[in-house]
Amino acid sequence: MSRPNRFEVLSAPRRIWMVSSIHGDLSRLAAIHDVIDQHFEHGDRLVYLGNYFGYGQQILDSMDELVAFRRHLMGRFTLFPHDIAYLRGAQEEMLERVLQLHFAKSPPAVLAWMLEHGLEATLEAYGSSAHEASKFARMTVSEIANYTVGLRGAIRAWPGHYSLIMAMKRAAYDDQRTFLFTHAGVDPNLNLERQTDSFWWGHPSFLRLEERFDGFKRVFAGWHPNHLGISELDHATFVDAGCGFGGPLLACCIDMRGDIVEAFEA
Repeated sequence: MSRPNRFEVLSAPRRIWMVSSIHGDLSRLAAIHDVIDQHFEHGDRLVYLGNYFGYGQQILDSMDELVAFRRHLMGRFTLFPHDIAYLRGAQEEMLERVLQLHFAKSPPAVLAWMLEHGLEATLEAYGSSAHEASKFARMTVSEIANYTVGLRGAIRAWPGHYSLIMAMKRAAYDDQRTFLFTHAGVDPNLNLERQTDSFWWGHPSFLRLEERFDGFKRVFAGWHPNHLGISELDHATFVDAGCGFGGPLLACCIDMRGDIVEAFEA
């Protein structure tokens, strides 16, 4: 179990809950949390599958809701911190990249691509804007660094937000390595330890996974480009109905056979 900080390991789960991409939709997230709270049992574990940010207009409130529900669930069921996993999605990866924009080879080009893919809403939530970021992206390295330091400070000003961001993992799995949980999937040609960007951007071959990946019985992903709802392949399951794009937020719960025993949408 090398480099355990990259992955969350769920210890002795009886059942595992998953929440699909949220995209700053507070009302749907709060409704899903109410449902999970009603059906959560001792021995259950919870995995958020990424994309807490981006597109939506209630990013700060959604982050507050994530922080508050974590505290509530841990207290009610005496959970350990690693019993609730937060995976880094594409939106969180873009936030990390903008916080390191001064290291980019072409900051204006990198930033422009990210703004086209949902970053603007996250910047606005934390007091910046596409215009401000673009202005700094054309400046010197030291001036870009001053901007990123300010943005990082703005995130830190919201209680619990920065700590939650820092706690996000690339993937999660149970301690028997039966199931793997990812944001957008994996590259089937590489084992778990060698995965990089496929965790948040996905991989074309994963969309038609025909055999077990790296010994796992099934891989679960919280993002699908076509937002198909709960979509099961032979060895992979997608949980994404397009929350943030007009679709509902999904939550489902599996037992340790991999069967979906609870499924809800809000």
